[in-house]
Amino acid sequence: MRLRGDFLLHVEREYLVISLDTDILVQASRLVAAHPLRTLDALQLASALEAMRALGRPPTFVSADRHLLAAATAVGLPTDDPHAHP
Repeated sequence: MRLRGDFLLHVEREYLVISLDTDILVQASRLVAAHPLRTLDALQLASALEAMRALGRPPTFVSADRHLLAAATAVGLPTDDPHAHP
């Protein structure tokens, strides 16, 4: 139980939680229409865009999927591919 409590405290203090709501779904469907993305990838990208709005600065979008990275770059997010760092 202590580990779970420590984890939840860490999440509360260190993470920005983005709720899946209508705005995220609408943004994700726009992203699917504009880019060759899978549905869940579009939801992830839409959530990153919401995080950018909430934080006032763009978070670095990390993915190993080149289509997802291209879409993230196209919408103005800095990106990083973990495979680029051997």
